[in-house]
Amino acid sequence: MKPAWRMDDVARLCGGQVMSGDPKTELGPIVFDSRAVEPGVTFLALKGHRQDGHDFVSEAVARGASAVIVSRECPLPSWPGVCVRVSDSLSALQALGAAHRDRLGLRVIGVTGSNGKTTTKEMVSHVLTRAGNSVFSSKGNLNSQLGLPLMLLEMDDSHEYGVLEMGASQRGEIARLASLAKPQVGVITNAGLAHLEFFGSAEGVAEAKWELAAALPATGAAVINADDPALAARARGLKCSVIRYGTAAGADVRAENIRPGPETVFDLTVGFFRQEVRLSTPGRFNVYNALAAVAVGMWEKVDMKTLVRALETFSPPPSRMEVRTRRDGAVFVLDAYNANPSSMKASLESFVSAYPSRRKIAVLGGMKELGAFMEKEHEALGALLAALSLDEVFFLGEEADWVRRGFERGKGAAAFRGFGNKEALHAGLRGRLSGGTAVLFKASRSVALENIYGPLLTEK
Repeated sequence: MKPAWRMDDVARLCGGQVMSGDPKTELGPIVFDSRAVEPGVTFLALKGHRQDGHDFVSEAVARGASAVIVSRECPLPSWPGVCVRVSDSLSALQALGAAHRDRLGLRVIGVTGSNGKTTTKEMVSHVLTRAGNSVFSSKGNLNSQLGLPLMLLEMDDSHEYGVLEMGASQRGEIARLASLAKPQVGVITNAGLAHLEFFGSAEGVAEAKWELAAALPATGAAVINADDPALAARARGLKCSVIRYGTAAGADVRAENIRPGPETVFDLTVGFFRQEVRLSTPGRFNVYNALAAVAVGMWEKVDMKTLVRALETFSPPPSRMEVRTRRDGAVFVLDAYNANPSSMKASLESFVSAYPSRRKIAVLGGMKELGAFMEKEHEALGALLAALSLDEVFFLGEEADWVRRGFERGKGAAAFRGFGNKEALHAGLRGRLSGGTAVLFKASRSVALENIYGPLLTEK
């Protein structure tokens, strides 16, 4: 059961004031979209880049909100609910999330990294659940300054573990999230080329991700990708325990003899323990995610046989190397939840190695948040495509000219086609599918490639 907060508690914790209504009213589930308001919820008025939630307070009240939290004066109709005013709505939410986490006796595991953090979070949760624990896992990628405190508030005293994803687009954000969640274990999957628009360099990315490790207590453990030089070099100065995973000889949790394919098979080696593991999804990078989950499980005293069984029964989250087969036998590999230079390379290389005997088509879209690196990284993507054993490349978006330039310089043998809209790409792709085809869909989330592969999956 979740411990209840009263609205006067909320005002006290957030340095605010109850402006109207019964202060003993219990805090309901917090929502910040007035369209999602149901009777009994608490509406948090947030000021965003495009809209101000304070403009929708009256709508939230009309929909049945029992309380509202605001940071400026706004008109309210006659209403029996409670209004709490704070100086800053987001800071108030974070204070509530942190206070709620402090009331619970569960162990928290934080997961961050440029790529793979959502799948790793789900693998860790699956491992701990299979070991008989009650586990709360943050939903989707609610990992931001707004999303994480909402997830903290959803945990309750029935949970033994909270496995929480932590994302950032600026330095200092991971440190702030860690101060709210207070993780005892921190997993850093990698420090790749993501959000370069905000971090400025690969070194800036690594520094931002390392904030999680730096926040861990001396009694905790940092689970570090030993094959990532930027992370491995930083591990020496940590005050907490360090568990290294990867393929490097010095890794504590190691993968050997990796065999790519529609299923990914590898030999898990930990000390004198060695056993074959068969993952149900393609991708060498999923081996790293699995190793991170094993490392966390070991630290939490899960036995090795349970860990192996858990990995082999794991299914990836939607659109993260999710494999779907059409009725005609064509295979779709859906990895279109996010894309940056590092994840593009990993996904494409894994796709090509997984389906050596099929005709391979890559359906790609632009990578976002690259700032001044946008043109350079899309040209590099074109060069990568030219070097891979692909039969056709379909690219959606205005970045196609940059990708084509790199592709032509690399003298790629595949047929390269650029498209300005989804309708044209859909029409061009549907005639290229057959039972012997494998298609990878990969792009940043904003490209919404599901609008292409969704209809194609249901066709004959």
